[in-house]
Amino acid sequence: MTTILQLSDLHIGPHNDEKDQKTYALIHHMMTHYQPDITVLTGDQIWSEGVIDSGRVYKKLMEYLNRYDTQIATTFGNHDTEGHLKRSDLRAIEDQYSTNYVQKNHSLIVDDKEAYTIEVVNNDTVTHVLYVIDGGDYNPFGIGDYDFIRPEHVNWLRETHQAYQTQFQHNFQHNLLFTHIPLQEYREVENIGEYHGIFNEPIACSKINSGLFSQMLLNGDIEGMFCGHDHDNDFTINLYGIRLSFGRIGGYNTYGDLQRGARLIELQPDAIYKSKVLEFDDRF
Repeated sequence: MTTILQLSDLHIGPHNDEKDQKTYALIHHMMTHYQPDITVLTGDQIWSEGVIDSGRVYKKLMEYLNRYDTQIATTFGNHDTEGHLKRSDLRAIEDQYSTNYVQKNHSLIVDDKEAYTIEVVNNDTVTHVLYVIDGGDYNPFGIGDYDFIRPEHVNWLRETHQAYQTQFQHNFQHNLLFTHIPLQEYREVENIGEYHGIFNEPIACSKINSGLFSQMLLNGDIEGMFCGHDHDNDFTINLYGIRLSFGRIGGYNTYGDLQRGARLIELQPDAIYKSKVLEFDDRF
């Protein structure tokens, strides 16, 4: 079994105040108690707007994560690069200071946003592919608030899926995808009416539909998608055979009524994955 810890919306600030210290305590608790094989940070790791030294904040986070026996993977959200740093700057910090970062495969950078895969290996065999796609920050056309996944990355998902089928002569069925901003399809929770978890705020997705979900259906290998962004949601819905999930907000230095926590995902080589929300009690 392979375990994946999803940490989302940590929103670490520059002042190392009490709220940020509680966030680091949450990270430590999750790492030491659950000892995940892979830890995926799904965006808004830091505050950057108006922060002169946001690079130092991100460097500190990467160095802090080095102490744990887990592989680190990241994608970015809308708050990570609101200041003077670009996404390429944050990737450079990861390259320089992270000693336990995952091996990226099939990387494609479009408009400074990266998509890549993580290969999960059991008994010397690739059993799962984790797709990580940076969904951007704010809409470049001013159409609504939030960005959308680029057509090049939707095409990348198709081509990368085909490449894995050709390489391994195997139809993967239990792959996962991680991003920050939820797709429009998450709004189907209002029509389906059946969901597991908490649905406490409107879905803050892009107003432009990228077509990513339809490509996921066509590929037929992704059975779960995980995002962050909405601090008061952590629900899962099953939409046409694909489970769409939010993580649980992990950062104290931001809005949100939910108890802080994370999401734990368990992968079995030949079975549907299991996942659950973990809550952190900061009183102890």
